[in-house]
Amino acid sequence: MKAPASNPDEVIQRDLLNETDESATADLFFQLCRKSPELRHWLTEEFGRSPVARKKFMARLADPASKPPRTFAELAEDSSMREEVFGELRERMPAKRYGGLTWSQVAALTREYQAATVDPGIFMLAHDWGREPSPAVMKAALDLMQSVIPTGRRRPLKHLNQALTFLKRYREKPMRRAALGYGDWWRLQVLFYILRHPAKSYRVRELHAHLLDQGLEIDLKEIRRFCSRHGIRRDVRAGRPPARLLAAG
Repeated sequence: MKAPASNPDEVIQRDLLNETDESATADLFFQLCRKSPELRHWLTEEFGRSPVARKKFMARLADPASKPPRTFAELAEDSSMREEVFGELRERMPAKRYGGLTWSQVAALTREYQAATVDPGIFMLAHDWGREPSPAVMKAALDLMQSVIPTGRRRPLKHLNQALTFLKRYREKPMRRAALGYGDWWRLQVLFYILRHPAKSYRVRELHAHLLDQGLEIDLKEIRRFCSRHGIRRDVRAGRPPARLLAAG
C-alpha cells in the first residue's frame, strides 16, 4: 500500500485521476501477492502448472452465483478429495467446541460485551489496521465503504469515529484505565480469540498472552473470573502450553 501523503485528500484525488482500472487492479494484485504466501503458492504450483486448476478457476469466474473459495486449496486439482475429508472431520467435531460453548453462545456474548454504542466489527477494523493492513482488514474496509457510500448510511462512519477516539485515548497512559472500561474491549478480544481458535478448553495464560499481543495488560484473576462467569472451560493441566500458543509466541 502506498505511503500516506501529508494530505489524505491529495492521495485520493491522485488515485482517482491518475489511476486506471487496470493499473489499480495490478497494484492491488501485487499487494495481495506480497501479503499472501498462499496466493503465491497457488499461482506458481497450481494455476501455473495444472490445466485442471485453471479450468476450475475459470468456471468459478464464469458463474455469478459461485461463492468465493475460503481457501486456495479449493481451487487445487485434488480439491474434491480434500473437501470430502474436511467434511468428515467437521461432522465428527462436537458442537460445543469453544471451551464448552457453541458458536452461537460465544457470538451472543460478543454482542453482550460490545461497546455500548460502537459496532464490534468496526471496532476490530480500526484496531487491526496498521501501516500494512492484512488482506482481511483491507476487505473489511472495502465492505465498510460499500455499506456507506451507495446507501448514504452514515451510522457506520460514526461508529468508526468513536472507535478511533477510544484507541487514541488508550494509547495515552494516563487515560488507559478509563479507556479499558469502554465497552469491555479486552473481553471482546478474548471472545474473538476463542472463536478463531476452537478448543475444548483454554489456559488462562494463553488468553493473557493473546491480550498482551493486543496491547492489553489484564490481571490473570480477571480473566479467570470472566471464564468462570460464562462457563468457558479452563485447561488447568500441568505441562507445556498448547501448540497454538507456542506458534503465536
